[in-house]
Amino acid sequence: SELIADSRGESLWGFSEVESATAADAYVAAAADPGGEQAWDHVLGTTGWEDRLVLAWDAARFSLESSGELSDINVGGTARAPLVGRMRERATDLEFLFVVNHLWRTDEPARHEQAELLNAWGRAQSLPGVLVGDYNFDWDVTTGRHDEGYDLLTDGGVVEWVRPDPLLTTQCSTSYDSVLDFVFVGGEARSWTAESDVLRPDDSYCSGRHRDTWSDHRPVRATFTIP
Repeated sequence: SELIADSRGESLWGFSEVESATAADAYVAAAADPGGEQAWDHVLGTTGWEDRLVLAWDAARFSLESSGELSDINVGGTARAPLVGRMRERATDLEFLFVVNHLWRTDEPARHEQAELLNAWGRAQSLPGVLVGDYNFDWDVTTGRHDEGYDLLTDGGVVEWVRPDPLLTTQCSTSYDSVLDFVFVGGEARSWTAESDVLRPDDSYCSGRHRDTWSDHRPVRATFTIP
């Protein structure tokens, strides 16, 4: 909640590894800009037990036209189904899909199947799409080596990575020097002007964090200029 509050004023959030409805309420409350005109609302995913997804939005700026979960991409029924919201910007009537993901960490074949299924789903969409979350693609910031799931998801240019500049690791780990958390764009959103950065880049965030209370991932922010 402290990390989220440090970035108040954003318009959309995608949260992964949310323990409960109570935790979701706390995170969304932390996102609200105090004294501002935001009116936050959210949807909590139904899959993942104590490792769930949340889609949150500023309801003063956006309306949620519909939402749902892509149950077929919850391979085996024991991970998390992508959480999809069809959003409408009130001022312009622009509609787009906002998708929160957390792909399987410990089962590589399942993760690759999820990436392929997401690619196929993306090909079938007509609205612009923004896909966020923990994809577990282990993109090495030095060498560019990465999990095959990245290639399966981006095959054919269906989605493109809004690559942070500078590129930094997004997890606190002594074993991996990699990016797990991504923002992708699909459809017309690929033509939007976009930039991204990894928040809390300081080394002390990982070296000094208290593992019982702080996230072991750095937040990733993307900013879009929509034509």
